[in-house]
Parts: sequence; C-alpha cells; structure tokens
Amino acid sequence: MKLTVPSELKRLYRQGRVVPFVGAGASMSLQWRQPGGTDLVQGPSWSEMVNEACRQMGYTDPELLRYRGTDLQILEFFGQKMGDFAPLINWMVRRFDVPQEAILASRVHKALAGLEKSKTFYTTNYDELLERCLILRGRSVKVVARERDMGGGENSTEVVKFHGDFNNPRLMVFSEAHYYRRLRFDDPLDFKLRSDLLNRVALFVGYSFRDLNVGVLLDHLNELLKLLPDSDTGKRAYIVVNNPSDFEYTLFKKRNMEIIPTYGDDRTETLAEVLEEIVS
Repeated sequence: MKLTVPSELKRLYRQGRVVPFVGAGASMSLQWRQPGGTDLVQGPSWSEMVNEACRQMGYTDPELLRYRGTDLQILEFFGQKMGDFAPLINWMVRRFDVPQEAILASRVHKALAGLEKSKTFYTTNYDELLERCLILRGRSVKVVARERDMGGGENSTEVVKFHGDFNNPRLMVFSEAHYYRRLRFDDPLDFKLRSDLLNRVALFVGYSFRDLNVGVLLDHLNELLKLLPDSDTGKRAYIVVNNPSDFEYTLFKKRNMEIIPTYGDDRTETLAEVLEEIVS
C-alpha cells in the first residue's frame, strides 16, 4: 500500500514544531558484525534484556518467571536479588558497542539525523546511538539527562534521555518501582517536556502500544495541554505503526494520537520511508 504521511505533520515539521520520540525499535533496526564474528547482530529488544536478567539470576527459562509476573516485576526482582543493576548495565554496554560504519549505514538513523528542523529529540533508550548518528551526520549535540544539563547549547540539537543512560546509571528506569516513580511527572525533565511540547507535536518512532511510556505519557499530556492550538486536527502526537489493526486505531485515537501506518514485513525500511517523506 502507498505510504501516506499526514499533510499537517509535514506542515508542522516545516515550522519546526515536531519533537521526535525515539524508542527501542530504532536501536533494534541497526545490524552489525562483532569483531571476529560472521553473523549479523542487532540492538537488543526489551524482551532480550529481560531474558538476560533472568539468565544472570540463574533462570534458564525466562518464561517461568514471566508466569509469575510482568517484565517490570522481573527487573524489580533482579534489583533486589542482585543488589543493583550493574551486571545488566554492563551487558547492555557490551551489546551496544556498535561500530561507526554500522551507524552510518543505517537508513533509519540517517533519516532521523535528516530531521534538521527538529532541534529537540527525546528518547527512552539508554544507548548513545541517537546522539552518535546526529554527530556523525554533522549536527552539534547536547545530551540532557538531568537538570544540570539544561540550558546553554543554543546552537546544538538536544537529545533528552528521558529514562537515563549509561553515563547516568542512577537515573536509568528499569524496574516497576522506577516506572511508578518516573511516571509521577514531577521530575525536572517532565517540566522540560511540558515546555518543549507547548504548541508542538510529538512524533513517536520505534514504539508499540505495549510500551507503557506512550500511553501514560499521552494521557498525561492530553489532560494537561488539551488540543493542539492552530491545528486542523488538534492532534498532540503521531505514531508510526506497522500493519495497524482496528485495535491500535481505536486505542490510539482515544489518546488523541494519529497513526501513520506502514505495511509489510520490513519495518526498518518503511520507518525510514516515513521519516524521509516528512522532510520531502
């Protein structure tokens, strides 16, 4: 089916009013070969990270723990049992040791860097792939993970690490308790988010409806900000969804989000096509 990007989203982008939110799907789109290896590897998914947490705790079958609780509860258990998340963070750092050539070869990351009229990006990813791709494509970058990072860098593109990152491990959002605390929306980054989204729209890429971040965040923003002013639709957010069904259309519509549908099995290529179409 023919790709269709809403004309209003393209207009808002030309006005510099689109704030991209980059999720795990973008990192998972990268493929590379590890030194000495022949097989392609890719950025780990959330499920793969939880599986690794189970393995480190001595559980060879993660589904045994999933029978007992959710992924967030498993990670809560991990933090209690292991004392902290350092072993899991160390594993993730190794997994995200991505060579520069792979980032430059990524069509999705090239397209993200091509959103030149977007001066602020948000990400719930812990890795550095987004800021690395922006720098490799010639953009000056300022990473914001805590209040002290705010301010200055007027000529830089901001990358806001909404759930912390490897350089700020104490701020990383892993477990159920972390999520509940983070989703109170009383952190300095939350105040920044409200400011950044005034008269702007969020564009979610690399997320699905299963991501707790998206639903709760948009419920909060819609309650706070209502409809977008100076807009034909009033939509506060857009989200790229592969092969959407009535399920996604209905539940995202309730949250005042418009779906940009893509079709087919190659989510990476279709996501890149959407990003490229926005700037065309």
